[in-house]
Amino acid sequence: MNYVIYGEEGYQVKNAVNAAIQKEIGKRDEMNTVVYSALETSCEEILADAQTISFLTDKKCIVVEDSEFLSAKDSTGFLLEPLLEYLKAPMDSTVLILTGSFAKPDMRKKAVKQILSFCKCIVCNRLDKNSLPAYVKEQLQKRNIQVSPACFRLLCERLPYDVGMIHNELDKLELYGDTITESLIKQLVTRSLEEDVFALVNAVVNKDRRQCFRIWRDLQVLNKDPIYLIVLISSQFHLLYQVKCAMLQGMNRQDEIAEQLGVHPYRVKLALGICHRFTADDLLKTLNRLADLDQSIKAGKVDKTLGLELFLLRGDTV
Repeated sequence: MNYVIYGEEGYQVKNAVNAAIQKEIGKRDEMNTVVYSALETSCEEILADAQTISFLTDKKCIVVEDSEFLSAKDSTGFLLEPLLEYLKAPMDSTVLILTGSFAKPDMRKKAVKQILSFCKCIVCNRLDKNSLPAYVKEQLQKRNIQVSPACFRLLCERLPYDVGMIHNELDKLELYGDTITESLIKQLVTRSLEEDVFALVNAVVNKDRRQCFRIWRDLQVLNKDPIYLIVLISSQFHLLYQVKCAMLQGMNRQDEIAEQLGVHPYRVKLALGICHRFTADDLLKTLNRLADLDQSIKAGKVDKTLGLELFLLRGDTV
């Protein structure tokens, strides 16, 4: 059996490759598994290895990473026809696994469609707002972790769409027993930089100077560049402006606005708690101030740290 394993979720692609190797040849080691990159190794060289009998094991596995030649954005120069001819009559002692980080194959190419027809295809695309809760629930059940409906919602809100990061966060929670509380989730599940920046924005609009500078000092400890933070703050105010415009168009449901804007529902939930207090013009003026600040810093007129701190201190911000 030969495989095509692709998708934007690298953690799942890696696990799927290991599972395929385990199924086909048993424990993976240097003697039975060879890894190539389609960006660095030619089709001819890979196929020559695939057609060579394994001397030390009954079967061997060849993993071809970066198989972007199956997608519309191919920059590998990999030859499809020789690969297709091989797959029509593959070596029984070789398992060929093609992997790539593309979201979907280019089904407009006849050769790609034929290659896929000769392989077992496994898709590992990123989670989204619809699939994340089911995945988290499945992982909690595997770990025998019990959570209340309210805690489950909070956990899903704080977790990213990245499977690898989800496993890291759940591994931490698992160390604290089989029952997880809201307090434990807030203490252990890592806040994203985006969430910290939104907390900073919330402090700005509330004119809470003490909270502004507490968060800013925490971000300084993490070596976050002021210019980068100004960009993130601008992004958050842009989201507030978009949500405000959506509300003015008659949208009031969190999921509806999130789908319209293509952002995480939790971000919209936070935005809804702020933007109803301001007009669209208020938010647009703040965006313009941030744009002017960014230009002044890049022109050397204002020190970046001082510029950010002055923005945080301004009483007329929104």
